[in-house]
Amino acid sequence: MNRRINHFLRESVGLGLLLIKLLIPGRKFQLLSIYFHNPSPKLFEFIIKQLYANSYRIIALEEFKNLIQEKRLNEKIAIITIDDGWKNNLELLEIIRKYKAFITVFITTSAIEQGNFWFEYVKKGKYQTKASFRRKKIHLKKLDEISFYKELSSLKLGVTLERSALTREEVVQMSSEPFVTIGSHSVSHISLPNISIEGQKKELSDSKKILEIWTERKVNYFAYPSGDYSDNLKSIAKECGYELCFTIDTPYIDIEKVDKLSIPRMCVNDDAGNYEALSKMYGIWYKVISH
Repeated sequence: MNRRINHFLRESVGLGLLLIKLLIPGRKFQLLSIYFHNPSPKLFEFIIKQLYANSYRIIALEEFKNLIQEKRLNEKIAIITIDDGWKNNLELLEIIRKYKAFITVFITTSAIEQGNFWFEYVKKGKYQTKASFRRKKIHLKKLDEISFYKELSSLKLGVTLERSALTREEVVQMSSEPFVTIGSHSVSHISLPNISIEGQKKELSDSKKILEIWTERKVNYFAYPSGDYSDNLKSIAKECGYELCFTIDTPYIDIEKVDKLSIPRMCVNDDAGNYEALSKMYGIWYKVISH
């Protein structure tokens, strides 16, 4: 019952925000940067259809990079990215092909190799309530790499999880799709600014090398795990050969001023209803609710 009430309230807020959108200059929404994690095919297709219905063209990151360099934008553009590398992302391929929608999937390589993401072990253990899970996750993100892996090893003891991440073969399969680009999301999905400089370099360079070996394609794009980044980390990303890097910051993108190493994105959460999803796609939710 509480879940239904929460869903109703969030949908009501989303609808109200979409009405507010009518009062905002349309140029604010000329370029949309949207990202998902593990969306249902139904939600994913809904967003794709809404973008096309509102005259957006969904482009690949290579074209987006060129637009940034040229500092021009003469039409409504959307870029779509998906974080982590969840196994269920495979279910989106039929929709991607159907609508010829370009997407980039940012892969956490250790999860592909091991089968699961570290935060799943936190949720599976004794931190099963939403509040306790959030507190423990925040705690782990603040640790240096030595402390992080020590605590994570303890959390994994006696815990068995069903595989949730893509396999290496499935990553290769996705990379062979004409509308899919593979990017890096680091090796371990650790909070990078809190670890050593050497650790940061290793996370960015190793994941890039691994993905390039797997896919036999260049990996030019990176998404900061949990959106955590710093000026120093941006410099490391550039040194490692990444051309575009993505955050979870939520300002609207000005094509003439955007920093290629800290590109904003609007998150459409996996359990969003239609109105909530649309208000987040347009960024209005983050402008009003988050502030």
